[in-house]
Amino acid sequence: MVLSLPDDAVSGGDSGHPDSASRSADLPRSAAVLARMRSENFPVAARILPTGLRRHLHALYGYFRLVDYAGDEAPGDRDALLDLLELELKRAYQGIARIPILRALTPTVAECAIPHDVLVKLIDANRQDQRVRRYETFEDLVDYCALSANPVGEAVLHVVGRAEPRLISLSDRICTALQILEHCQDIAGDHQQDRVYLPAEDLRRFGCTESELIAARASTRLRGLVKFEVDRARRLLESGAPLVGELSGMARVAVAGYVAGGRATAAAFAAAGHDPLRVRVRPSRRRTFLEWGLLSALGGPR
Repeated sequence: MVLSLPDDAVSGGDSGHPDSASRSADLPRSAAVLARMRSENFPVAARILPTGLRRHLHALYGYFRLVDYAGDEAPGDRDALLDLLELELKRAYQGIARIPILRALTPTVAECAIPHDVLVKLIDANRQDQRVRRYETFEDLVDYCALSANPVGEAVLHVVGRAEPRLISLSDRICTALQILEHCQDIAGDHQQDRVYLPAEDLRRFGCTESELIAARASTRLRGLVKFEVDRARRLLESGAPLVGELSGMARVAVAGYVAGGRATAAAFAAAGHDPLRVRVRPSRRRTFLEWGLLSALGGPR
């Protein structure tokens, strides 16, 4: 049974597409994927950025979100859908992709010289999500973030023309921190998919059980654990924040938005008493743009 693609993504026969998937799966429409930018923790492609830069960031975001959808939300055979997206990614680098979001990615990878092995890591991370449901140590989680989050920042550095090893290392810290913050926001939703991204050793250290992750409100123990992870992510974020000061112009403005979103998210956790079960922890736009302005003007460190 072949995979079903909306958006008129595939027309006519194509022997290159997988044709032996055991179950069907659908991809969402491009507009639905891009609409989710408004709910992110950070400004993805603000209107103050130049048109060309915004176009590239939109293209990357569309790809990242489509891959996440395939690994997290798609019905049917997710492994087969991820195989299809890996094929389409290769085709995007050849200029012959058939899925609209991958077609939109083609000029970005060409003009910004983004290596294929950077973007394929996101697919590998989502394949890992199909097999690995728990992480024993924080180091194990960081290794996962090297696939699921860090390639995002590296791709952005390619877009702004500053994909240098030292800057990529700083970006990795920012992206890992943002991923950890997101995991802390989504502990109940992740558990509903039988995934726990809080390290098992930390759950034991704070005396928490997995059943506490889906309660109406967080226990005192769980709030302590969430604060521990948020503080850990905040320190990691700040250790990468000097990246902003290494950039200039619109590159600084663009990357500052990611750090600003992380700072605002950490502040939102504090305001919520580190209880993401009782309230939906989301950064305020006011705090995000305040932090963004300060970072753009002054560079990374506080």
